[in-house]
Amino acid sequence: MSRSKFRAWRWMGGKLSLFDGTIPLVDRGFRYGQHVFESIAIREGRALLVEEHLKLLDEAAKRQQLSFSRDLAAALRLFSDKLNLADGMLRIYLTAGPGLPGESVRQSPCYVTWDPLRFPTPGDLRRGYALHSLELPVNRTTWGEKWGNYADHLHALQVAKSVGADEAVVVDPKKRVLSCAMGNLLVWLKSSKKKGAPVLCTPCASSGARRGVLLAWVCGQTPVEERELKILDLRGALALAITNSRLGVMPVALLDGKKLPDFNLPLSLAREYLRFASKSGQIMK
Repeated sequence: MSRSKFRAWRWMGGKLSLFDGTIPLVDRGFRYGQHVFESIAIREGRALLVEEHLKLLDEAAKRQQLSFSRDLAAALRLFSDKLNLADGMLRIYLTAGPGLPGESVRQSPCYVTWDPLRFPTPGDLRRGYALHSLELPVNRTTWGEKWGNYADHLHALQVAKSVGADEAVVVDPKKRVLSCAMGNLLVWLKSSKKKGAPVLCTPCASSGARRGVLLAWVCGQTPVEERELKILDLRGALALAITNSRLGVMPVALLDGKKLPDFNLPLSLAREYLRFASKSGQIMK
């Protein structure tokens, strides 16, 4: 089978096997959106940050009362370590399986998919993204969960694209910044100290923003403060960046059509992630 063609696997009988069927229509993951998922980047034949993704998947499964067995977790580790796939996204889905609404989940079916993807190039990073801030708030209670209902996320992204932007900044009912439509947000603010270094921060997790794996990677490289942020704070920021497994670290060039002062801050971090993601540890200029 071609390394560049969509592929799928299903967990059954204690192993992951190639799967060319479809999710059953009686599965509550299809009927009611009762599923959780994680998306793992495959770059240069390597699955990146697998343990971190599986940890988030386990936590989400517990919150949604789905099952995620140790045997399945071990199989996914082995599977991701031995796969031979081109650049793309590996997505792991845990569903509620068949049953009536509100019934307890006995054993969550697991489906794994892979589809090819072109990741941002160094040239893409140098151009950066345009961000659009949304005025209407979203429901902070469900915003941070990677589950079957992504309607608010998709609507936010569609609104941004309708005005020519690449991504959206979303706020909660109190006008606090949550994240971007499809990723976390990094913000470089001016230091309160004279000649002090810029302060790198991100919206508070307690506000409903999800701490994604790429954000956690950034926190492991450099200090990141959690702060309550408003759109006005972003407009006064030195620099911004978006993080997710597909983009890595994407510098923001424009916010609501206005250029940000220091593009080199996020660009340097984006290049550091590319070195991490590359087998050779080197990147093209």
